[in-house]
Amino acid sequence: MNKIENFIQILKSNEKCFTYEFSAPPSFSLDTFFDALQQENLVSKIHAFICTDSPLAKLKHNAILASLKLQNAFNLPSITTISMRDRNTLAIQSELIGMNSLDLRLILALTGDPIRHGNQPQAKGVFEGNSLLLLKIIQQLNQAKDINNHPIQGDFKPFYAFSVLNSYSNKKENLYKKMQEKIQNGASAIITQPIYDLDIAQELLQWCDKINQESSTNCTLIFGFFPITSYKTALFLHNKLPGVFIPQSWLETMEKASHNNTELEIGLEKSQRLFENLCKIQAKIHLMSSNKVDIIGKILNGR
Repeated sequence: MNKIENFIQILKSNEKCFTYEFSAPPSFSLDTFFDALQQENLVSKIHAFICTDSPLAKLKHNAILASLKLQNAFNLPSITTISMRDRNTLAIQSELIGMNSLDLRLILALTGDPIRHGNQPQAKGVFEGNSLLLLKIIQQLNQAKDINNHPIQGDFKPFYAFSVLNSYSNKKENLYKKMQEKIQNGASAIITQPIYDLDIAQELLQWCDKINQESSTNCTLIFGFFPITSYKTALFLHNKLPGVFIPQSWLETMEKASHNNTELEIGLEKSQRLFENLCKIQAKIHLMSSNKVDIIGKILNGR
């Protein structure tokens, strides 16, 4: 079985399934990161990579090429993030057609962060549509048609669309509607922002199950996981990352640890417990660490 379809089969099964986020640096070479992956033996513990697409509109190594390099180097599927920020629908369709022939068929559809958040102020955002338009493009390509229903020639293999969702909102009905729209527009899986409250994880999973039942779909919910190893990180996630809820108990514990020089130890302990509890709810986890491979290695090895 092709590695892409094998990954999808695992994702849709009751087996554990872990993805790891790679945010390519603004570098001509990815060798340092590849070496870290080898050193931590992380590849044997995950099922796919996710390559980001210049998050926060900061210049990075190209997501498509980084995905191809990872997939070829480690023989693991790469989920390629594509955002509507930097491309119009002509460019997106052209890229996806070419990616299919390279077996890059796992696509994380994003709207994209605004240019004003980044370090390239001269750039102009495209934003011809949002991530729902990208999901529709993928649905069309899976029927060998472009967005205007023109036929596309040649043999192809199916794309699998992924989407993202905030893990928290003051208006739950809006968050539910966004999940529903993404599932009904063809998302094979939805990846949440990092979750730190188990009740939130349970509720999001219940929503996904309900929408699947009502829509006759089979979308998988993947919990976002970002270990907190410092009070500074906890504050950043709490104050700067929209759609993420950090319980007050986490903030208080990490603040106290910062005064005792025990942030890393306490943070890893709490993060490890969170990871294990999320796996009990649903062992489909997207691991994020800002490329700190050793931290994820500790989590997966039970510290």
